[in-house]
Amino acid sequence: GTVLPEPRAAHRILKFGLEAHKYVLFVGRLVPEKGVHFLCEAFSRIDTGLTLALVGGSSGSDDYVAQIRKFEGPRVKMLDYVYGEALEELWSNAYCVVQPSTLEGLSLSLLEALSYGRCVLISDIPENLEVTEDCAFTFKSKDVDDLTTQLGRLVHEPALVREFEAKARGHIAEHYSWDRVVDATEAVYEELLGSRKKR
Repeated sequence: GTVLPEPRAAHRILKFGLEAHKYVLFVGRLVPEKGVHFLCEAFSRIDTGLTLALVGGSSGSDDYVAQIRKFEGPRVKMLDYVYGEALEELWSNAYCVVQPSTLEGLSLSLLEALSYGRCVLISDIPENLEVTEDCAFTFKSKDVDDLTTQLGRLVHEPALVREFEAKARGHIAEHYSWDRVVDATEAVYEELLGSRKKR
């Protein structure tokens, strides 16, 4: 579960060289299963004034991080791990968020992005689709060409981004608020206890 946070204006993120609504955001560990290499390759093919901000660091994956670092430059910023109010600002002010993972559980980053009302582009793995239902834009997992196409659409069609932003927070409130999670958990226990009594 998650909460519906109050979006924050851009202040702390200015020191990263980022402007509000002028960057595409990834947040997570820099490990192969997060698919960041697919995202970097796709972004490098898109003609845009937006920046790609990669928030996260190594998790026993230094060789992989070195591979990603080859994309670092004026258009791609690697910010390492970011916490607290600065991270809240990053969520609040992203143009869109991309989750290109090839393997997930229930992604807290995905819940966070939606809770801040961001348009999210996700790989079409079942774990991502189950969380987002119809409130996220998708691409074929591990397919750089499709990721390039779909991210390019979002970059060049702000109205489409607004359309998905409008769905995000309502979806989280309906399905992943802590009140909803508590009620659902309580219902499971009540059902189990009811089943025992019948025996």
